[in-house]
Amino acid sequence: MRRALSGVVFLVLLALPIAVLAQVSQVHLGWSENNVYETMTVMWYSPMTSDQGQWVYYDLVPGGCPPQYEWELEGVPSQIAPAGAVASFDGFYYRAKLEGLVPGQTYYFRVVDKASGEMTREWSFRTIGVSQQFVRFAFAGDSQRPFITVEDGEFGQLINRPNAPANWPYMRDFLTEKAASADPDFVLVLGDLVARGCNQDQWDNWFNAWQDHAVADSCRMIPIVPVIGNHEMGGYPDIDSTYEWFMGLFAMPEPVAGMPCYALDFPNLHLTVLAASGGQIKVQASLAAAEANAQVNWLESDLSSAPAVAWKLVALHCNYLGCFKSCLGYACDEYMFAWTKLFQTYSVDAVLMGHTHNYTRSWPILLPTANPCIGGSLGYDLMGDSNEGITYIVSGTWGGVTNPILSGGFCDVRDWIAAAASHPAMGFAQVEASQCHIQVEDTSGFSIDGFTLPYQTSSFTIPAYTEVIP
Repeated sequence: MRRALSGVVFLVLLALPIAVLAQVSQVHLGWSENNVYETMTVMWYSPMTSDQGQWVYYDLVPGGCPPQYEWELEGVPSQIAPAGAVASFDGFYYRAKLEGLVPGQTYYFRVVDKASGEMTREWSFRTIGVSQQFVRFAFAGDSQRPFITVEDGEFGQLINRPNAPANWPYMRDFLTEKAASADPDFVLVLGDLVARGCNQDQWDNWFNAWQDHAVADSCRMIPIVPVIGNHEMGGYPDIDSTYEWFMGLFAMPEPVAGMPCYALDFPNLHLTVLAASGGQIKVQASLAAAEANAQVNWLESDLSSAPAVAWKLVALHCNYLGCFKSCLGYACDEYMFAWTKLFQTYSVDAVLMGHTHNYTRSWPILLPTANPCIGGSLGYDLMGDSNEGITYIVSGTWGGVTNPILSGGFCDVRDWIAAAASHPAMGFAQVEASQCHIQVEDTSGFSIDGFTLPYQTSSFTIPAYTEVIP
């Protein structure tokens, strides 16, 4: 029999009128510790605090009408006001870390204001099962509004480039719904979610859209695994550059050296998230080098201690081995210099990145560990066995202005590329004990790319432009 609510909670919900909790918005989920089996962190925004607090009510069954829930946890409010920043965010960002959950179970929840009795709609979430046969997640990055005119450090009117229409925010929201409809265990967001990380209005837009669109048909809200990008670091050209904007908005494990890098373990999967923001929105090489080197010791400890049976995937924003040339001094190369040896030493299977607004996948690659740049050019070997090289994936396709792949252009099909496309898309990964399958689909459901690790090949075909340019 279902255990009754505590008398206080039950009476509060019956005695007070049930109304939509208008002062709560931007509800989203994530993990604030590396325990995806027994925890879930609920986050939300409110313009004010409440005399009796704002709480998460949750249960293993729907709350019913009138609603009643077996458990409750008060949210902890905080304000985002980075030291030395020109601006701070209004209102309060709440988080409630639910612990002691049962693995592999669906929970139902609402956010409730105790003083008024007002509450949000009911959503659900699903904890990860310890013995799940596979873990499925969606991934993409770069959902920010289009690049637009800059006036006195502020963004002007929205415009679309004639050769790269974005249709923002409709494409972003459509792809979010596409991700949710697959009912993944989580969504890996690969950075540059907004154009200015210190602009609260842009975050309001992003999180309210997430609350509306990142919900499966069963009313299940999909958890977020966040990756910081350069646009999260502040405003153009270098206004209020700090990690604090990003870390105050998302649930993630404890930061390393003040940076949002962390790891999460799932059945058969070890996922490492690194901070590759370039140090500010402009992506500076010196700042990128400092950022990369500050994570080296932690990264080695993380990868060396990962479960031996797990697939090792790494997520970061500022990409390399995509459509750009390397070894030309671009800031993203600094991450290649700092981390390649560790990736190869500890057998990382794939690296997922954003930053460039298109899709590319490399063949399995090995780079020289002392210095990948030999005589000013990238040195690399394409490996016929995916177990002997690393697959590098760029997926900056979440509805931002696309970067066309042009023959002879700055962004081109390089000879390490196995698949490419320059239009909005969403990636889906299914990780099992024996294999990791990745499928990438555009907005029409057309398969841009599909492959399964491990694999072997004797042919390193470069995609033809007629296949990659829409």
